[in-house]
Formats: sequence, structure tokens, C-alpha cells
Amino acid sequence: MNGNCHFVFGTALGTVIAISIDKVSGILSEIPASSEMQTLFILGGIIGGIFPDIDNPASYMGKLSVPVSTWIGNISKKFGKTGKNHRGILHDPAVYLIGLILAYQHCPAWCGFFVGCLSHLFLDMFNPSGVPFLFGVKHLHLGKIISGSRESVIFTWICTAAVLTAGLLVRYHVL
Repeated sequence: MNGNCHFVFGTALGTVIAISIDKVSGILSEIPASSEMQTLFILGGIIGGIFPDIDNPASYMGKLSVPVSTWIGNISKKFGKTGKNHRGILHDPAVYLIGLILAYQHCPAWCGFFVGCLSHLFLDMFNPSGVPFLFGVKHLHLGKIISGSRESVIFTWICTAAVLTAGLLVRYHVL
């Protein structure tokens, strides 16, 4: 998927969680439902949605952070991760799952960012390259949707509509 797809889906997921914090019992009930926390979830979804591509200087996130992305890209090149094969440690779901657990326990304001990063990886799992898992021990790929294709845009909008619909159903106590 391209940067626009990740941006849209990360924003949708962050927004759904933000509007559902006070409506979901259980795991999210420990997070305060203040307007500040909701804003942080939305911003976290936006930034986290595009963050994993910071290791690719040609990506949208890479262009926003040229010195950092160039540095990370140079390190990645030493491990053979360039161009379409840029998916290294920053595309490993284990990294963001650990981050989400730690954020939830110690700094809930960062949870939106990690959820946004995981939304990015969810979409990338449907690309033929997939994403590395457990620091490269396994590779996860669930589809063959080429990044930037018409199918990737359609798939992103279907996922976004599903997330927004589920969020509204939760928000208004239908689910």
C-alpha cells in the first residue's frame, strides 16, 4: 500500500478507538476517555500509520524526515533492505506489539501511535512482500495486492469502511 492508504487507514483506526474508549468495557476501560486522550489516539493513528516506512527515504514518511530516514536507510542497506525490500525491523509486528503493551501499562498516551503502526503492518501483510515477524524468523503475507495499485486503494477503503462501521456500532451500543 502507498502512504495515502496507510494515512487513511491509520487515521480511521485511531479515530474509532478514540470515540470508543469510554464505550468499551474491559481492556480499554483503564485508559482515560478525556478529549486530550482522544486527540492523542487520532494523532497517534495518523503518525503511526505512516511511521514504519521511515526506513525508506523514497516513502512519504521518509521524505518528511530526510536525515533520519537516510540514516536508517543506510543501515538497512547493509542488511540488504532497499527499495521494495525495505521492510526490516520497523515492519516487524512484534516490535509494535511489545511497544503497545508497554505503552498501555506505563504511558497510555502512546497507545494510538502503536495502534497506527500496527494498522500499517496489517495493510502491508496483504502485499506479496508481506512483513517480517519475530525479527525475521518468519514472514507474514496474506495476499498479493501490489502497493500503489487500484486494488490496494479499493482494499484500503473496504478496510476503512469496515473499521468505521464497527466503531460506530460499538459507539452506539449495537455491538
